[in-house]
Amino acid sequence: MNVNDLKYRYRRLRTLSLVDLQRRLEIRSWRNQILDFVNKHSAPITSSSIYEWLNCCASSGQIGEPGQKQLNSQLSGVLPGGFLNDPDFWNSFQSLYAQDTEKLLSLADDVLQGRVQLFGWKTISVPVPSLGPQDLETREIIDRWAKSNYWSINFYHSKMRPDFDVKWLWELQRFQFLLWLGAAWRLTGNNKFASTAREFLESWFSRLKYPFGVEWSSNLEVGLRLLSFSRCSIMCMNSPAWDPAFNSTLFAWNHLHAIHLRKEITLHHTMGNHQLGEACSLMWFSLFYPGLWKPFSVRTIDEIIPKLIYSDGVYTEQSTGYLKFVLEFVLPLIFIAGSEAGCFSLTTSRRIISSLEFIQALSDCGQATPMIGDFDSGSAIGWRLTDYSDFSWLLAAGSTLFNRPNLAEGIEKYPAEAFLNTGLEGLNKFKKFSHRPIKSFGASKDKISNNIEFPIGGYHISNDSYFQMIFDSGPLGIYPGYGHGHADALSILMSIENQPIIVDTGTLHYNAGLESRSYFRQTLSHNTLTINNTGQAEILDTFKWVSGYRIQWVDVVKNDDFRLFSGEVVTGSYVHQREVLHAIENGFIICDRIWTQGHACVEGHFHLHPDVNVRSYKKNEFIISDGKDLLQLILFQPSDISSSIVKGSDTPMLGWYSASYGHMVPTSTIRFCLDIWNKRELVTIIQRPGLSTDWIYKCDFVKSTCNLGVF
Repeated sequence: MNVNDLKYRYRRLRTLSLVDLQRRLEIRSWRNQILDFVNKHSAPITSSSIYEWLNCCASSGQIGEPGQKQLNSQLSGVLPGGFLNDPDFWNSFQSLYAQDTEKLLSLADDVLQGRVQLFGWKTISVPVPSLGPQDLETREIIDRWAKSNYWSINFYHSKMRPDFDVKWLWELQRFQFLLWLGAAWRLTGNNKFASTAREFLESWFSRLKYPFGVEWSSNLEVGLRLLSFSRCSIMCMNSPAWDPAFNSTLFAWNHLHAIHLRKEITLHHTMGNHQLGEACSLMWFSLFYPGLWKPFSVRTIDEIIPKLIYSDGVYTEQSTGYLKFVLEFVLPLIFIAGSEAGCFSLTTSRRIISSLEFIQALSDCGQATPMIGDFDSGSAIGWRLTDYSDFSWLLAAGSTLFNRPNLAEGIEKYPAEAFLNTGLEGLNKFKKFSHRPIKSFGASKDKISNNIEFPIGGYHISNDSYFQMIFDSGPLGIYPGYGHGHADALSILMSIENQPIIVDTGTLHYNAGLESRSYFRQTLSHNTLTINNTGQAEILDTFKWVSGYRIQWVDVVKNDDFRLFSGEVVTGSYVHQREVLHAIENGFIICDRIWTQGHACVEGHFHLHPDVNVRSYKKNEFIISDGKDLLQLILFQPSDISSSIVKGSDTPMLGWYSASYGHMVPTSTIRFCLDIWNKRELVTIIQRPGLSTDWIYKCDFVKSTCNLGVF
């Protein structure tokens, strides 16, 4: 154990409370209860012994084996009308969403053929009914895990295969492809879809041996699986293929999943998306099969949401992908629970609404939402009908759940995924928003120039009819490990007429190659500066940082023609101050000031989207285009700065972009560097193509509000 590990452990120790210690004791007691049962029966818990185990761990009375009518009546009794079990719902879906119907059926047909698409792009072979991996080495790893109690498994970086990433296995075992099969059964009436769903489940259940295996080692994955099983049950419960014996077995495993979540729920660590997802999954089950867990789940969610979402709507883990993940858990619960905000607190509802407003500000009506911080292309639901960066269904569903028509501004048609999560009720509410603006906000050429500030989360957004710029002056993430955050302080993102140009490079993966995992998290893969090849924070391991950094921002200075955004990041070895001036309709002036001790090498980057090209036409001057010129980027000062275009380099790693988990492509990166001594200033101009730089010298507003050395 090195010094940095000790520092992290010390920070963790400082955050521990009596509740943490109590939860650890409860979990230990639970695991001892499992081992006691297994030892007495000389066997793990399987389908043949699961009801005996459920009765053993029940808090009161005997659970018994429920009958088919009892299970169906429990489901039907709490489901809202016009939802997944209602023929009218599917008739409406088929008539309103012809392309989405075709896609669902295509995805379901692929599953029948033994093909499942993971992370929205990778099709893998999964012969029916097996869910086992086909790769021999992968099977060896999983077989070894299958002999260990779930709490003893270390699933990070197997010594046998260091590049093996357990998330590929977990993504498959979320069983979200069951949604496609259930929908296809409802849409076509063809029983082969429901029958295939049953085959997959029976095959998987036949191999389960609780508490052994990696299937149980992530509580979040247990919760996600429970959501898939229950949603598929809603769609397939009346299918001839789902007979009483199978329904009883499925219910028993669902019940074990719920008990596992309640007993193991991760409340003794720093709050994050895992804890929220576990609580939401538990509540989802308790809404359909009422028990003692609903009050606990509601209290837990009300406790976690204010810690995960700042009052201005920014997600505290500094990740837009995980904000989407969180909202996918919560919004369907609000719909099922009934009434606008369900049974959650007013604070919870306000934070959720604020987060939707944050998404709205970042994106074009929820579409092409920039990926900031970690994201794994994962979904809490898994319909996969749109591109991962399309958050529009969240805005549309939120508008109906909270009666906020403004959240759906610019969304002309209720998205298919919103319909699948809020049913006919959501659709009908959406149609009643007659005063909702339906003109596309993004496509409008006369789009209103505006800026929106998120002072707690640390984001500034500045738009005119041509540019959209996002300036990141937020913290690294959630203390003490900073989890899913990237070292991207003072980074900028830029779109032109809603086309991403200067981008966050993505994430790629979590548990596979350490070099590439580190690359996408580091400062050099973001649109800011590094000093002496050192980023803003030092990586400790796959999900932890050695320490954070101190960052602050200054209130925006503005008039009708200009806006000035300022921020400063302080690390252990340097101070970086950045001012970004938006000259409305012309472009941007970026002024960077660096303070170091003695000599240092400053290196900066602008990472471009793979769909655009860049060429250098003069020293330190570049044109970015996609068939037509989109913008000019000029490294204006100082004269001794050097620059180059890097694309797809492995030594060192630079010029890569990851739009989906596990997938990356080469992309152009403008790299520039210069030497400094104690202090230096850099000025970069980003402007419309074809403009001269004369407008810069006419900026009296700039001269009066900031000390740009070039002037």
